[in-house]
Amino acid sequence: MSAGWRAGGLGRGARTRGAAATGLLMTLRDPVERLLTLALRRVARRRPEVFERLGEAGDVIFVVAPTDFPVAFRLRPGGGAGSVEVVRPDDAAPHAARISGPLLTLLALFDGRCDADSAFFSRRIRVDGDTRAVVALHNTLEAAELTLADLLGVGPPLRDRVNAGLAGALNRLRPAATGL
Repeated sequence: MSAGWRAGGLGRGARTRGAAATGLLMTLRDPVERLLTLALRRVARRRPEVFERLGEAGDVIFVVAPTDFPVAFRLRPGGGAGSVEVVRPDDAAPHAARISGPLLTLLALFDGRCDADSAFFSRRIRVDGDTRAVVALHNTLEAAELTLADLLGVGPPLRDRVNAGLAGALNRLRPAATGL
């Protein structure tokens, strides 16, 4: 597990800053949860076949936990009733599977810029729990060809511009060593 925002391996000052960042983001989580849940449900309405492809995994809870970000996300695809919650990285609530890795790698997995098998076998991401559910999620995302604009709920008129802007911003943030 990467030190990142985790307490293990960090000095007291870094732990204090990490705890403060987590606390701040947890305080501001409501609008983020609403935005992400709305985007998830919008995709479910526009592309119901994406959620049908999940099968039984559509009703399980996934935790997506960036190792270099002070919060994690609980995702329940659930089709039109799906939800996304912002949680603390060490949240112990029941879940079927946990996917962890650097935030930029997780985002690249989401929109297909990063090969999931390569990321897993090179240990850039870690999967714990129900691997069958994670494989179903991976196959569904891959078939859906979703973009970061879809994640944010941006519709067709602005979608291409938002994707181009986000791609440019992520490229500037991505360290050359990540291999994405």
